[in-house]
Amino acid sequence: MFKKLVDLVEKIEKTSTNFYLWSLTFLSIIFARVLMENWLGKMINRSGDYFFHHFSYTLVFFLLSYLLFLAFLMKKLDLKIKAASNVMLWGYLIIIFPPLFDFILLNDRPYLSFYGIYSLSEMPYRFFTFFGDSPDYGMTYGVRIEIAFTVLALLVYGFIKTRNKIKALIISIEAYLILFFLGTFPSWMTILVRGFQKGPLNVAESDIVQLFFPSVRLFARSTGSYLNALSIKLSLVYGFILFLFVCWGLYVLYRKQFLAFLKNARPVQLGYHIGLLLAGMFLAVAFTRINWDLNIFNIFALLLVMVSVAFAWLASVVVNDIYDKKIDHLTNQTRPLIVKDFSNEAYITAGVVLFAVSIFFSAMVSPKVAFLLMAYQALAFLYSAWPFRLKRFLGVASLVSSIASLLILFAGFILAAPMEDIGQLPTRIIWLLGVAFIFCLPIKDLKDIKGDKADGVMTFPVVFGEYWGKVIIGGGIFFAYVFSVIAFNEKKLLLWALFLGGVSFWLVVISKERGQKITNRNVIWWAMGVLAIYIFLLWRFVFVS
Repeated sequence: MFKKLVDLVEKIEKTSTNFYLWSLTFLSIIFARVLMENWLGKMINRSGDYFFHHFSYTLVFFLLSYLLFLAFLMKKLDLKIKAASNVMLWGYLIIIFPPLFDFILLNDRPYLSFYGIYSLSEMPYRFFTFFGDSPDYGMTYGVRIEIAFTVLALLVYGFIKTRNKIKALIISIEAYLILFFLGTFPSWMTILVRGFQKGPLNVAESDIVQLFFPSVRLFARSTGSYLNALSIKLSLVYGFILFLFVCWGLYVLYRKQFLAFLKNARPVQLGYHIGLLLAGMFLAVAFTRINWDLNIFNIFALLLVMVSVAFAWLASVVVNDIYDKKIDHLTNQTRPLIVKDFSNEAYITAGVVLFAVSIFFSAMVSPKVAFLLMAYQALAFLYSAWPFRLKRFLGVASLVSSIASLLILFAGFILAAPMEDIGQLPTRIIWLLGVAFIFCLPIKDLKDIKGDKADGVMTFPVVFGEYWGKVIIGGGIFFAYVFSVIAFNEKKLLLWALFLGGVSFWLVVISKERGQKITNRNVIWWAMGVLAIYIFLLWRFVFVS
């Protein structure tokens, strides 16, 4: 019997899978779990918003749990990622059934299944009594059966892999510790957040309920009923922890590729996109005078949206790199696809994941922001990919890039504005930013003159020659500075706009291919530094005085 069990485990470990097959299987399990909960709940009428957040919370919680135990098994049993992942995937079928266990065992009386809500002083008792009594509230029968099955299964699996009863027992106890922490996570988070004020031992169950169950506003958006509020709040926290954990895992397991991808992220453009988001939020505060509560969940919401914007940019980088190989062979020879750090298929997979996570994370905070990021991705695809490849056309490329930049700024404004729209953003500001983007963004083309010419991409330096192309780009930047004085109707800015615009013009014109401090490749850094000074002055003269 034991030999058959060993053979079965080995067969599971060696099951042929790939990333897409694993993803579809995992999502199918999550959908089955959500279906089970709602089916047994008689599929009562609820909003689409409720179902989305129910699904998103279930997905991020169980995905984070999956990855934690994946790392745990790989470390404790010295397993390869494929073997550990296959075993975990089969074991994860158990997550479908806790609602059914509760329905059978507690059907004659009401019950609520979510987390163990315990004070710090109560934790030892709950830990050693397997969550104590009251199986109809919080840690219900179904959840306890799920945890018991997981601990027992890891005990058996640990013994199969080590043939050592003591090691297997230690693995199962450590697994229970992880599961207990996950099952009481809101309690630990409340102790951490409110313990600084009240003292960890003084944080009571009522504090945990007050932190997680009441509806709060994520900037301008309400989190709804108490169960939906719990799902939304925890999904934000789990989502950001998941992001950090995956980054750490990629660094440990695929360090070379991970660092190569980060190196290729174009830090200036990445900072530019995050800056656009924050600028949009600042404009919302400045023009609407909204005063929202910057609570812990708003902070996590903002972090997730920032991750979403960063991922949207990185997904566009993937598309651009795939279609820019001819250019990169000449002017960007350290790009991941050129030096073969990634296969074409792996790079496409990375882009798909970045795109999907960008939309999913942003939708957890604001569906409108998610829509704008989808539109951004659509423009990025039309900009780089065939058959249109709009970056080839002089003027059109700058216009598309300008609209894409405005979308990110609008996302920040909508996130923070009380009505979640751009109705209170003055039209003159939109025109200023749109024109400024059109004139300023071509500065990034200076580093790719040789490659763009070879690939038929009609930038200003390609069409008019390097020197006159720089004059046109620098002149456009200078015009954007002067136009800002008109848009904001602030005379105090005029001399600063002329001076700093002139400095930017001079920086662009004097930049060289190589051999001096200011080059075609790094002139964008210098221009951003000058812009930072002007933004500070703009804030000082327009929004403070």
